[in-house]
Amino acid sequence: MGRALTVDDLATQPRWEAARLARLPGRCRGDLVGPWGDNLARRFGADAVTRVRRRLPPALADLAPVLTARDWLPAHAQLALTEAIVDEALAGDARALYPLLVEDTRAALGRVERTLVRTMGAARALALAPRSFARTHERGAVTVETERRRARLVFRGSPAFAHPTWRLLQLMAQRVLLELCGTPGDAVGEDAGDDAFAVEVRW
Repeated sequence: MGRALTVDDLATQPRWEAARLARLPGRCRGDLVGPWGDNLARRFGADAVTRVRRRLPPALADLAPVLTARDWLPAHAQLALTEAIVDEALAGDARALYPLLVEDTRAALGRVERTLVRTMGAARALALAPRSFARTHERGAVTVETERRRARLVFRGSPAFAHPTWRLLQLMAQRVLLELCGTPGDAVGEDAGDDAFAVEVRW
């Protein structure tokens, strides 16, 4: 494995310019951001959605506050929205996203699904990544190799996989999954090229 990239590393990398971000090809499903507006208003006040929308590019300024698996978004929308939320509500510190992601994921799954994930265990849950990724992303794919209490995920096939915020979200997503499985651990990344990213997960 090359030089490890942590959440701290990715949180402090320079942002992509808006024009470069907007050129990312493909689409992603709306449930990747889910009820983002409702969550914002609950945590940060009724005007939080308006304040975040002011930070979005014009093409995304009317983004619905609740999105589902039936919706498709431009590939850059999740990243632009995440960065706008970080800047407006979290004082620019992307590391503060993690507890919010844990809480939102628990709420989105519901009690029965949370129990299922916990029963499944980390290795089996991580092995489902290729299927869930294909459902939510139009470009790229992920492969998973598991061995004892570790797994390696390799994302390939999209320039979005080089984006620092996209990478940070992947590290956090794997840590959230470990939390849900009842086996907290860590995830670190590795730059695997312009359209690739690897994640090492240990628990």
